[in-house]
Amino acid sequence: MSAERESLRAIAPWHWALPFIVLALTAPLWLGWHEPAVFRAVNRAFAALPDTFWSLLSLLGTGWAIYALTAPALWRAPRLMLAWLCAAPLAGVLTRLGKAMADNPRPLEALGMEGIRVVGEPLFIAAMPSGHTVTAFAGAAALYFSQQPSERRQWLWLFLLATGVACSRVAVGAHWPADVAVGAAAGLLSGLSGAWLAARIPPRHLRPQAWLMRGVALFGLYCLYVLWSDEMGFAINLPYQYALGAWLAACLLVFAARSLRAQPGAGA
Repeated sequence: MSAERESLRAIAPWHWALPFIVLALTAPLWLGWHEPAVFRAVNRAFAALPDTFWSLLSLLGTGWAIYALTAPALWRAPRLMLAWLCAAPLAGVLTRLGKAMADNPRPLEALGMEGIRVVGEPLFIAAMPSGHTVTAFAGAAALYFSQQPSERRQWLWLFLLATGVACSRVAVGAHWPADVAVGAAAGLLSGLSGAWLAARIPPRHLRPQAWLMRGVALFGLYCLYVLWSDEMGFAINLPYQYALGAWLAACLLVFAARSLRAQPGAGA
């Protein structure tokens, strides 16, 4: 079987059940059992780690940071880059739809700020689901399921990192455990969809000279602008955002050089 055909069959039917398995396993959380005691206990336990640790994990739950970190894939593994970008629209829709339908207060609105560890900008409304968690799990699932099945085991750490992002949203006082549980399920569904769509993009559109990839690179300029101009809720993250932006700028320059280089065989 060719690598292309194997890629198209890399998502098995049972994989689509994973988001619903996560929902079932985390039912005690999103059903609100033992709240607010669970939130208070987790938020207090996570206070043992420094603010910067949790704020950086939250940064990894933004599309801007994920783009910067995966920027070398623009020319090294474009299907990986496209996988999580294809996951982003559904992730955004599920996040906005969930917040509109649930209309849940965040912990700070329901409990006040006394006794709660808050890192960064205090948030009060639109709790369910956690957008950072949706984004993190969408990115992890898209990248993971875009790998050949024989190579996936070495990428399991992506889900550990996404779980860290989810934990960070409780640690900084922004979300209930229920919000991150539902966010993880929504992110998995989005990531699976993104990997499925990206696997069906013809190889000719994956070359650096293809307009699809050039468009993706142009979007990177907007990501660069956000990283260098927006605090995204955490002023302490700015030095790290500047560093990510510098890395992204260098990657975009490399891609531009490759994109403008004559395609092998052109004009022959």
